[in-house]
Amino acid sequence: MRLLPAITALFAASFVSAAEEPVVVRVGFFPNLTHSPAIAARQLEREGADWHLAHLPPGSKIEWRSYNAGPSAMEALLAGAIDLTYVGPSPVINAHVRTKGEEIRVLATVARAGNALVVRKDLGLKTQKDFIGRRVATPQLGNTQDIDARVWLKQGGLKVTLNGGDAQIVPAANAELVLLFSRGDVDAAWTVEPWVTRLTTEFGGEILVENKDSIITVLASSRRALAKNKRGIEAFVQSHYLLRDKLLADKSWHEKLVRDGIGGETRSAAPKAELVATALGRVVLDAREDDAARKTRLTAAFTHALRDSQASGLLNGDAPIAPLLESLVSDSVPVSK
Repeated sequence: MRLLPAITALFAASFVSAAEEPVVVRVGFFPNLTHSPAIAARQLEREGADWHLAHLPPGSKIEWRSYNAGPSAMEALLAGAIDLTYVGPSPVINAHVRTKGEEIRVLATVARAGNALVVRKDLGLKTQKDFIGRRVATPQLGNTQDIDARVWLKQGGLKVTLNGGDAQIVPAANAELVLLFSRGDVDAAWTVEPWVTRLTTEFGGEILVENKDSIITVLASSRRALAKNKRGIEAFVQSHYLLRDKLLADKSWHEKLVRDGIGGETRSAAPKAELVATALGRVVLDAREDDAARKTRLTAAFTHALRDSQASGLLNGDAPIAPLLESLVSDSVPVSK
């Protein structure tokens, strides 16, 4: 009987030791304002005040990977190069179907809105029919805005194919997309912030279609990554929501981190304060939800994303939505108010 306290103490010590072991979390993101918590965290890291490491066991490490758009990030996730990523719903659903519902898991919602179809003012583009013979730029083939553009044009009766059709979709990295728009090489662009604001304030564009309520960013992982690094991934998700609350509580700090962060990521001059303020104003950072609310909202969002990807002609196949939304991280962080 005297052995019992000793065994209990040994077990408790082992549990504490395991909980305090350092972790390495590899995180994908894009230098867009719909990923502003990631941009802010990266900038804090540059300033020597790493937010996430302060919420992980001592000795832990965050490794960031920057991508232009979702398909590239999902390829990296499936290849095991990252543990989780900030990403849009269309690349998630494509990877989910591709892996027959077995691999991809959505851990959290991050942001809504912050994306739009911007057209050149002088062209009189008002309806889908006006886009016959026109060129529309998107960030990457199969990303969320690329799917949005294809579906919207098809809803207006236009034929859109990979190689052309009634209107041509031109996938291009966001920086190149802005250049194409400014030179008149494309007639419109469906993209995200801060590129939407740049096109409208610097290059004579105007917003024609804006999805203000659509989910634009989630945190996604894989079953393989969760099996290997659930503790680190779980800690990162919890830390993300704590940072989200801090950023929203201090708007000027949020804007400054994003300005400096974009400059750091692109190795260029930081964008103007007015541009960032306007662009961030179009992005809604989601609060943490209880598991039931999360599943209800995301089931609707990903069902819609699945239908859109199929309608775009870029996705063949199907997969149930429920496995995508399995609750695989704990709810130890209080639901945000």
